Amino acid sequence: MFHAGVPGTRPKEGEQPVAIQFQILHRDTETKARVGRLLTPHGPVDTPVFTPLATRATVKSLLPQDLEEMGIQMVLSNTYHLHLRPGEETVARLGGLHAFMSWRGAILTDSGGFQVFSLGHGSVADEIKGKARPAREGLPQVLRITEDGVTFRSYVDGSIHELTPESCIRIQHQLGPDIAVVLDECTPYHVSYDYTQASTERTHRWAERCLAAHANLPAESRPALFGIVQGGVHRDLREESARFLAGLPFDGFCIGGSLGKDKEEMYQVVGWTAPLLPEDKPRHLLGIGEIEDLFWGVEQGMDIFDCAMPTRTARHGTLLVSDRRRRWRIGIANAEFALDDSPVDPHCSCPTCRRFSRAYLHHLFRNQEITGIRLATLHNVYFVHNLMAAMRRSIVEGRFKRFKEGYLGRD
Repeated sequence: MFHAGVPGTRPKEGEQPVAIQFQILHRDTETKARVGRLLTPHGPVDTPVFTPLATRATVKSLLPQDLEEMGIQMVLSNTYHLHLRPGEETVARLGGLHAFMSWRGAILTDSGGFQVFSLGHGSVADEIKGKARPAREGLPQVLRITEDGVTFRSYVDGSIHELTPESCIRIQHQLGPDIAVVLDECTPYHVSYDYTQASTERTHRWAERCLAAHANLPAESRPALFGIVQGGVHRDLREESARFLAGLPFDGFCIGGSLGKDKEEMYQVVGWTAPLLPEDKPRHLLGIGEIEDLFWGVEQGMDIFDCAMPTRTARHGTLLVSDRRRRWRIGIANAEFALDDSPVDPHCSCPTCRRFSRAYLHHLFRNQEITGIRLATLHNVYFVHNLMAAMRRSIVEGRFKRFKEGYLGRD
């Protein structure tokens, strides 16, 4: 796969392009945790890994060199948002996402299915708080889900768009990622069993259509393709979905959809699903990034994680710390930090912690200085990246379970 403007990505003469390869390098003897390496056209990705969100072709407030200096190897961009603005044709004319955002590492694009969920039913946060919109066959006028695909109204200019499995693959191909994802419907946990079953079966048919469209892409620019397991909070549907998708020739697999009303239900859903996915292919747990959830997901054998949490909370002045008594986060604008000359986290070696104090960041946020957002984001992204690296080391050294228990303070 070649993207103009990004050195080192053109296949050598006579080589056949390979989308990705996945190698499992180490397995934990006490849990299902594993260390792997995902080989992409834009370099290796060490797993388990957390991928920062570059939703609109940028990790908010950070530059590509910031990510490179941290050791970030892959980011996730959003098909839905980039389709609406600037448009996949514009990105393609400018050399694809890698050239457009001047990013040398790997890129994974999601399908837009999660945005379908948000438009139709409200956000995950709304759902958990009990504010989700009532589920029914006739969804709000801003959204229509049929066998063909999804019709929605642009939040940019009000124009009407249709997203089908075929157009989803075409759009992602034009964006030029290393890994693309199939179109799916992300059903909330509160909808009926019958609705979830019908939605899951439709997602399976969409997955087959995505594979067919993917197979018709030019081989030299075809990204890897991941399937997404759905099924809501119902064990039989989750297991059926995992088995169905595992029988299709995907390069990797995602566990998606709303995973329940609380952590216990989420852990159940993933526990049912992960063991049924192929051992030799990467597994991506979509939208998960809380500290304790990352540990749990790695323990279940998941390889890739993504979430808005580190960057979103940074913009609101919440910084991650290795202190379970504070639930691994502090609100830097709180008065207690006004005269605190210590780094954000004494165990962190990110650019923010190496140079600036909690008191300085407190000052920046209290005065709404944009430098505060940048420094907080640098810290939070580095913190999660460094935590994942520590997990990988603990797996290699045969002490993952002890590391998890020591960090979380419980079994």
